[in-house]
Amino acid sequence: STVSIDGVARLAVEATSQNAGTGLGSATVAFTDGTATDLGDETLVWSYKTYWGGNGGWEAIDNPRAFSAQRGVHNNSNEYGQSIRATVTDDDGKTTDCYFYVVVVDTTDPTITCAHVDGTNTAVASVEATGVVGGVGGATVTYNAATATDIAGSGYTPAITYSHASGAHFPTGTTTVTATATDNGYPTANTATCSFTVTVVDTTVPT
Repeated sequence: STVSIDGVARLAVEATSQNAGTGLGSATVAFTDGTATDLGDETLVWSYKTYWGGNGGWEAIDNPRAFSAQRGVHNNSNEYGQSIRATVTDDDGKTTDCYFYVVVVDTTDPTITCAHVDGTNTAVASVEATGVVGGVGGATVTYNAATATDIAGSGYTPAITYSHASGAHFPTGTTTVTATATDNGYPTANTATCSFTVTVVDTTVPT
């Protein structure tokens, strides 16, 4: 498939793995030879190179049927994809080049699991109110963190945020907390959510 970036069509491939530290995706791509013509009945041979940028220059792709495309490692690959030069060579050694880009996209949502108590939708058992903060009665509650993964087997952990932080003051009653996992997807980040409740009760007799 193709994806349009700044109005330019790129060959888009879905990430099947990712860097464990950065979450940047990678995928194996099989190039299909284009169409070329030449005078006479000559054999035309296709070859491919990828550009590393800077002093790296163009590097031959040994196996164009199983090219490892990665986001964030080649020149401009974060925004535009990896630059590929396809060269067709005739029997006399004459060559013609054409160019295209391969961009690794990641449109797969991460998975997130909230910590629950005894299979219920609560992260902690009911907590007794302990005081008033900012005019609001309740208690400071610490709950177990949610867990998140992204592309299977990658070892990358998406960032997790919470609508009400652990260790914060929770008001008396039931508060729903939403946990959101955000990955380093491309062209846009992908998210997943889960939720649980925290209940603060007040059974203390006033004096």
